[in-house]
Amino acid sequence: MKKFYLYLFLFLPFIGSAVIPLLSPRAQVSLVTFAPGKELHAAFGHAVIWVNDPDQGIDRAYSYGTFDFNTDNFYFKFLKGTLPYSISFNSMNDLVYYYSEIEKRGIQIQNLKLTDSQKMQIFTALEINLLPKNKNYQYKFFYDNCSSRLRDMIEKASPGAFKWKNYKNLEGKSYRDWMNDYLKTNSWVTFGMNLALGVPANHLANASESCYLPDNLNLSVQLAEVNGQKLADAPFDVFVSKPSEPESYDWFGPIPFLSLISLLILLVSIKKRNKEIYLFDVLLFSILGILAWFIFFLAVGTDHEVMGYNPSSLLLFPLNFPAVLWFARKNKADFWTYYCRIAWVLTSIGMLWTFFYFPWIAMLGLIPLIRLFFLADFIKKSHD
Repeated sequence: MKKFYLYLFLFLPFIGSAVIPLLSPRAQVSLVTFAPGKELHAAFGHAVIWVNDPDQGIDRAYSYGTFDFNTDNFYFKFLKGTLPYSISFNSMNDLVYYYSEIEKRGIQIQNLKLTDSQKMQIFTALEINLLPKNKNYQYKFFYDNCSSRLRDMIEKASPGAFKWKNYKNLEGKSYRDWMNDYLKTNSWVTFGMNLALGVPANHLANASESCYLPDNLNLSVQLAEVNGQKLADAPFDVFVSKPSEPESYDWFGPIPFLSLISLLILLVSIKKRNKEIYLFDVLLFSILGILAWFIFFLAVGTDHEVMGYNPSSLLLFPLNFPAVLWFARKNKADFWTYYCRIAWVLTSIGMLWTFFYFPWIAMLGLIPLIRLFFLADFIKKSHD
């Protein structure tokens, strides 16, 4: 009778909006983890909660990682951080086929050892989220995604099961560090993502926060206990993907490319110290300046909190464009010489700042730093 009143209490607010069947004693709730894939959107893995009840004919694997390419102004909303993500579900057979046969990604299942009321609590929450008025949410990669939502749901159903302070191997890294563990160092994608992320991405994530990554949630569930008993059965592999072959070094990646460009600019600057390369400077600082303004827009003009307070704006300094039209001239006012010196100092600060959290970003700062050094008249030269 107590269980009946519990279910009645849970369902009363939603009568007329959704019909939620009672799970049978044979129902099973499981966490399913999919290994990272080759494409960027799949690089960090994926997780779903699977509710399987053969007596009720329920086979639903719920995912919080769904979005629609047909959304109006899709790319603008994606850029602004306002693209709606939603919950959806598929049958487990469909997911296993897709991830194993199409994407060739590993699949692990962890059956949760929950009471009937805990299973019903999770199932009810998922079904309520599926309602049209609830299904959409504002996705946040580090804070609110397909994995963190499942963490919160499992933790709410099993309070105290996660002993977060004991999971030392899930501490000590920033959000950025965890992200970079899944990306190739010498990659333009990795470089671009780190360039766009601001100070909030450097926050040292605790064990719970690190579960924005499905693999970390998988490990946390393995470690979770209730009254000395494991929260879940040991994970078992539904599909094991083949180990990826080591990739050869990308000689066209950001590290060799930026190193070469910096060297060339240094050689050109030494040879052409007296500003015969005005058009070169205009082109150079226009490209860097437009990139700097774009980063500034991401920091202040979007809903991406993790892109705020970005030292890359110092590294590239947006005001260099269009100021380059004046400070790169051969015969310029003293004001512009002082401007170049200030810009040089700010670029140096940006380089030192970025070096400590992703050194390869600092290499981008070498390019304006070298030119600004010569344009700022830090060394004695002729103005013939």
